[in-house]
Amino acid sequence: MQSLKEPVLFSSWVEHLLAGVVLFSVGAYVLEVEYGGSAHSLEGHPFWLWIERVVAAILTLEYFARWKKEGRCYPGSRLGMIDLLAVLPFWLGFIVPAAWLGLVRSVRILRLLKLYRHSRAMRIFVHALLASRKHLTGMLLIVFILVLFGAVGIREIERDAQPEVFGSLFNSIWWTIVTLMSVGYGDAVPNTMIGKGFAQVVMVLGVGLTAAFIGIVGSNVYAQVQKLESENNEPKE
Repeated sequence: MQSLKEPVLFSSWVEHLLAGVVLFSVGAYVLEVEYGGSAHSLEGHPFWLWIERVVAAILTLEYFARWKKEGRCYPGSRLGMIDLLAVLPFWLGFIVPAAWLGLVRSVRILRLLKLYRHSRAMRIFVHALLASRKHLTGMLLIVFILVLFGAVGIREIERDAQPEVFGSLFNSIWWTIVTLMSVGYGDAVPNTMIGKGFAQVVMVLGVGLTAAFIGIVGSNVYAQVQKLESENNEPKE
C-alpha cells in the first residue's frame, strides 16, 4: 500500500497558491455558467476566457515543472494523471468542434481532484477505498444480482397492473436501484399487495447493503488514520 504522505516538490506557499488557483478556477467556472449566460467561453465575455487562459497557463507550467522534478514515473502516476486531466481539456478546446466546447468547459470541475495532493483527509479516504476494493468488488457483484432480481421480480408482479410503469425491464431496473438506495423518488410505486410486500424486502436489503458498505469503508478509514498517526509519531533522524 502506498504511503499517505505525498511528495512536496515546491515550497509551502507555492503549494498553497496552486491550491488557491484550483479553487479560484472552479469558482470562476460556477460564476460564468450561472451569470455569463453563454454556451461556452468563446461566446461569453472575454473576461471569463482570459481567466481560464491564465489559470490553464499556470497549471500547465506546474505540470511540466513536476514532471521535470519527479522524472519519467510522474505522467503515469495517480497525481500525474490528475494534473494532466486538469489542463488537457483546455488544450483540446483548440481542436474539438465548437459544439463540444460547452462540455470542455464543464470538465474544469475535475480540477478539484488536484486537492488530493493538498488534503490529507481526502488521501485517507481514497486509500481506504483502495484497501477495501476486494470486499467492495464482492459487494458490487451482490448489488448487481439484487438489482436484476428486484427488476425481474417487480416487473412480473406489477406489469399487468401498471404496464406503462413496469412493463419495461429498464424501468424496473430504475425502480430497483432507487429503492435499494432508499432514494424514493416516487415516480414508480407498486400498487398491488404483493408488489408492496416485494418492495419492502428490497428496501430492507438496501439498508443492509448500505450498512455493510459503511462498515467496510469505515474500518479501513480508521486503519488509515491509525497508520498516519503512527507515521507522524515516528522519531525523525
